Amino acid sequence: MITLFRFGPAWETFGCISQFVLKVETYLRMAGIDFETKSLGVTFSETAPKGKLPYIDHDGTTVADSSIIVAYLEDQFGMRLDGSLDAVDRARGHVIQRMVEEHIWWLMARERWWAPENPYWHTPGLLQGVDQASYEAVRDENHRKCQEHGVGAFTDEEFGDRGRQDIDALATLLGDSPYLLGDQPTSVDATTYAFLWQIMNAPYTSQLKEASLGHANLVGYIDRIHERFFTDDPRSLEREVSSA
Repeated sequence: MITLFRFGPAWETFGCISQFVLKVETYLRMAGIDFETKSLGVTFSETAPKGKLPYIDHDGTTVADSSIIVAYLEDQFGMRLDGSLDAVDRARGHVIQRMVEEHIWWLMARERWWAPENPYWHTPGLLQGVDQASYEAVRDENHRKCQEHGVGAFTDEEFGDRGRQDIDALATLLGDSPYLLGDQPTSVDATTYAFLWQIMNAPYTSQLKEASLGHANLVGYIDRIHERFFTDDPRSLEREVSSA
């Protein structure tokens, strides 16, 4: 059995606020691999091998980092999603995934930590119960990281332009296809769905959300994947074996 370790349910509709946790969960659902979830909340760093979530336990074997987890699952359970892809599609998927995980992620971090709604304050499954001083220290550290990356220094207009460019590119690459690389979902769809679903359902002020909802094909893409793979236990509450 696969146990997927996550922060825990939050923001009313989120099984976990981590895009990378949802990425692994989406892959597991798409690949038809049975799994259970275990929520760790703010104590995650006590057991997380790389100090981050997600990680999985597979019958006593612990694997961390979402991309390493997917590679491990492909090795253990077979290439259930990407086995038929040619070299060009693999390269296209790689480029899309890198843009989503290494750039859109930072844009999402900027929006979440700068949002006037202050969504991380008392977040169930993550920072609930943390005192004001500890929260402010975490917030300030994330502001610093965004500043060092560069995304934290953008004006609102520059930020909006940057985000729309990424979202427009995804919409163009998807076009009229049901999935990014053709008629069937692949691992890049697990990644892209995780990020876009969280963007489109953001409970805070978000230029990325506005940009994404402006593309009918992206909205249809998210609805298609959700209806196919998430109608059963959408927040994985029935799969939960323990809570923090």
